[in-house]
Amino acid sequence: MRSCMQFSGILGISKKSSKPVFWFKDFRLLLTGLGFVLSPLKFVKAYYEKAKLDHIATLGPDRLWGSYMAALRWTTAATDIVEEGYHLYPGGIYKIPTIDGWRVVVNGTGLVKDIMQASDEQLQVVTNEILQTRYTMHPELAPDPCYIDVIRTPLTRNIGARFADVHDAVRKVISENIPITDDWTEMYTYQTVLAIVFRAVNCLFAGLPLFWDPDWYDLNITFAIDVVVNSAIINLFPKFTHPVVGRIFTGRKSAMRRAIRHLQPIIQERLKMQEQIGQEWVDRPSDFIQWLIDTEQNAPLSQRTSVEDICIRVLAANFAAVHTTSFAFTCALYHLASHPELAEPLRKEVQMTVEREGWTKVSMVQMRLLDNFLKESERLNGVGATGLQRKVLQDFTFSNGITVPAGTMIGASTWGLQRDDEIYPKGDELNHYRFYEMPSREGERSKHQLVIPPSEWLTFGQGGHACPGRFFASAELKVMMAHILLNYDVKFPNDSKGFPRFKFSNIVGPNQTAKVLFRKRKVD
Repeated sequence: MRSCMQFSGILGISKKSSKPVFWFKDFRLLLTGLGFVLSPLKFVKAYYEKAKLDHIATLGPDRLWGSYMAALRWTTAATDIVEEGYHLYPGGIYKIPTIDGWRVVVNGTGLVKDIMQASDEQLQVVTNEILQTRYTMHPELAPDPCYIDVIRTPLTRNIGARFADVHDAVRKVISENIPITDDWTEMYTYQTVLAIVFRAVNCLFAGLPLFWDPDWYDLNITFAIDVVVNSAIINLFPKFTHPVVGRIFTGRKSAMRRAIRHLQPIIQERLKMQEQIGQEWVDRPSDFIQWLIDTEQNAPLSQRTSVEDICIRVLAANFAAVHTTSFAFTCALYHLASHPELAEPLRKEVQMTVEREGWTKVSMVQMRLLDNFLKESERLNGVGATGLQRKVLQDFTFSNGITVPAGTMIGASTWGLQRDDEIYPKGDELNHYRFYEMPSREGERSKHQLVIPPSEWLTFGQGGHACPGRFFASAELKVMMAHILLNYDVKFPNDSKGFPRFKFSNIVGPNQTAKVLFRKRKVD
């Protein structure tokens, strides 16, 4: 007993309250500061390893001090740097310094196709490394991401069958979060959107009654914030320290306990019903939890996992779906607020389509102008200055003859490519008819839809690693925007025409503190 109490004291836990005391938080702050101190060492190490990249052009200073200052600039002006590189090296390759080391950026659709066609043994997707999922989520999540296959197949196949439930959830949650009033109501947009998107997503992910549970909402939002913040802190430290630092900067075990508390009774009840009723279970739930259970039961015994594994996959899927869709929907609302004149043609299309087809998946597909508006919004914002981020596992030679050595981090210029005036005339401007009016041969009109990623479109990724949830995301975005258009007028305070954007390092997104005005739609 005494040794246990001594151990509790070392961890900073009070014997009376069993809660962490303040010095433990201070210890984490001290380690964070240490990470910032050590981060230049990572850069210095990378600088002296850059000889293997000398054959690749450098954007900006090449010497140690100058390149370090350029790396600091990357944190606040990544889009400017990438745009400059796109025009200086059209269709080519260049390298830029970042705090984490040298990054190689490729321009043009030809080199994008090279990345798309590369095997996983040549180029490795680095999402798990960037987010340090081994420490921030779960050690076994990356090696066996079966939840991606569930999103790609059963979830996508069931969008139509479950669309009425999604629409009903969207209708209810929007009316609860955005009051329908005759006067303009000012709201923090991103937080409102987050609540709407979370419940729209969890209609299919968690089902009733869990997706209305406030603690389930708080758990998933907190978990996502912790993953982003803690992974950023872990990445400040040299790699050899990650096993230690990763155990300090993580809330995953606490999140797992909360998730198990919510999901274990649901999973156990469903397993019991499946065992008792089997194939005769007529009203079997149709949601992400059930599809994970079905996948588990169909797998060989050696590949079956536990309740904890199912819980982390639900958390991970929520992390991926909720925040990317919230970014996209907030951006679309900002564009609508800065261009109120766009509302009427979009509204007419929505109204005519719903009158003809009802609220169905088919009607969402037929809203071509709305699809174009959402795609155009994504084109201008996307998810970062660069996309298709990969780690070179084997020396890789691009089609222009330049070889990038193993160990190098590479990415494609999203910001430059999706604003290229030769591909998209007046590429910096929002044109809500751009894709709608693009010429296409008979039967190929669908190739300009939001969910179809051509080589000049990087927001959803490319090839086998393209976003598996893009069909569900597209349906969600359309039903949410359609509901807003039919019921609300939207504008910025003081009738502002600007677009409030947030940029940090490679991240580009909507400003999360901006406000938008809503009121009940005025019918002429």
